[in-house]
Amino acid sequence: MLINKKSQWNEAQIIDFLGKTISPVRLSFLNKKQEPQICSLWYLYDDGVIWAASHKNSFLIKQLKHNDKVAFEISSNDYPYTGVRGKADVELVQSNAEHVLDKLIARFLGSSNKELAEWLMSRAEDEYAIKLTPTYVNAWDFSNRMEK
Repeated sequence: MLINKKSQWNEAQIIDFLGKTISPVRLSFLNKKQEPQICSLWYLYDDGVIWAASHKNSFLIKQLKHNDKVAFEISSNDYPYTGVRGKADVELVQSNAEHVLDKLIARFLGSSNKELAEWLMSRAEDEYAIKLTPTYVNAWDFSNRMEK
């Protein structure tokens, strides 16, 4: 992972942020018509990889089958604003999808919505795990600019 020289965080800080932040990852890509698209997904960070999941018939999966590169952003939605954005290589993985989906549900839902969790897991065999391997990242942190 190449980190922008002007990044406000080093690699350890970026990894810490990606591991702690419970906010969707926003993926940006060009669709088949070469038009820009953006999609928000639950994510988890594990050992240099950002994992997400989506149903095999989703618009996103259909597009990513023809597109192995994306831009991404993960940011706080609360003041003061911080975040990480970058570029990543994409790999669609079916063999690991149920495991990834289970971890995403635990991370984003916990025990708060058992019906949704059960419904999502009932479709696990039709999911793709989306493996995003960051190739370039930049972090921003507006804490110093925004007084509390």
